[in-house]
Amino acid sequence: MIARWFTAVLLAAPGSVWAHAFGEPVQLPMPYGLYIAGSVLALVLSFLLLALAGRYSSNRQFKVQLALMAWPAKWVHAARAAGSLFWLSALAFCIVTGLVGSNDSHRNINMTFFWILFVLGGSYAALLIGDWYKYQHPWRFLLSARWKGFYNYPKWLGHWPALVQLVTLVSIELFFHSTPRKLALLLIAFGAFNYAGMLLWGTRRWLQRGELFAVLFRLFAACAPLRRTRGTDGKYRWRFTLPFSDLRHARLWHPAQCLFVLFLLSSTAYDGLRETAVYFNVFWQDPLGLLTAAFGDHPMKIYPTVRPWFVAWEITLLLVSPLFYLLLFIAFLTLGRVLTGGQQPIGLLLRRYLPSLVPIAVVYYFTHYYTLLFSQGLKIRGLVSDPFGWGWNIFGNAITGRLPWLPDMANIWTSQVVLILAGHVAAVWLAHQQALQLEHSNRRATLSQLPMLVLMVVFTSVGLWILAQPLQG
Repeated sequence: MIARWFTAVLLAAPGSVWAHAFGEPVQLPMPYGLYIAGSVLALVLSFLLLALAGRYSSNRQFKVQLALMAWPAKWVHAARAAGSLFWLSALAFCIVTGLVGSNDSHRNINMTFFWILFVLGGSYAALLIGDWYKYQHPWRFLLSARWKGFYNYPKWLGHWPALVQLVTLVSIELFFHSTPRKLALLLIAFGAFNYAGMLLWGTRRWLQRGELFAVLFRLFAACAPLRRTRGTDGKYRWRFTLPFSDLRHARLWHPAQCLFVLFLLSSTAYDGLRETAVYFNVFWQDPLGLLTAAFGDHPMKIYPTVRPWFVAWEITLLLVSPLFYLLLFIAFLTLGRVLTGGQQPIGLLLRRYLPSLVPIAVVYYFTHYYTLLFSQGLKIRGLVSDPFGWGWNIFGNAITGRLPWLPDMANIWTSQVVLILAGHVAAVWLAHQQALQLEHSNRRATLSQLPMLVLMVVFTSVGLWILAQPLQG
């Protein structure tokens, strides 16, 4: 009876969803509820397979040396220097175009270049080929890599500078109307802040913990299947390994590191949630009448008055969102410890298990934004012909080069489902590897991970639900 009712609910779920990035209705091959149910089933089956495999799954190593041409070290070093020079020049050019060019976001090149190509494209490149930013960061020509700073880096500071920059960047992107001029000023402020950090505490230490993009891209690089390795002959080669496998050895030693991962996950989920009609209606429809009682009229009727309160409410939700994930994660870790009768401190469990959330954060980030590379990123072809937005046409494609490519939305939805499922399966696998090390028994490890399986099922279902909800328009 329950099975029939559950099936009826899934089949009754709408088969038409709205694309998260483009806001166009799409008729799917089957109701999206079946996609969610199938993903949950696959997640549960993967957990059962891991439980049956036991320690065999943790002892397997998959590394393949790719049969590609080896690169001499001097070529690699020259390419890295050229890359650093390019990014320094490009970001400096974004500042110039923002200050003296058009303030129209669609006509000035700096908005598309920074937000789409550098931030999104750089993240996705790190996800594929590893930590490219470590060797091609724009600071190479501004301060020596051997500069040790005036002071020792304080342990308490940890990754707080990078986290503060991430929160600032996301808040500006979500809540404040960004323009080319504002972006130029933001880049100047970020540049001055990070340069001061490197002067004070040294280049290497600041790039490890304080510089936002060094920390962000390194996090994505930990999930990459490709690695550059230097052989005994001094040449560099490519090695292929299982995606996310390097996270087995990751440890989050500082609270700011934990919050950095949690904020990356929660802010991306929040960005998807805030574009749904459900989120919009909770505030503006005022179902409980709280705002009507506070302001004396329905919020939709006094929009200009209520709008600042809405922005404050959104910022507050964004700031507390990682704490919600943290408390949820701690609750399920505690439940797993109770099931096994373990005595490990929660702090130890957090440091060991939180890296298992990195695949989820990464695939959320990827699935929510990668369509922007097609809808907005490809416009860079035309923007290079008129970077300042002054009506130039240097390469003759200022108009035609701005035409986006919109892929089939049903294919986008399918890819989002597959990627989110893959991220959650990887999270289950990583958590199981940690459990095997901590519990020293496959039975106890499996038992301790039952609550985490429930949490991953919730994350999978909610993530797909957010992607499938109608946009607020």
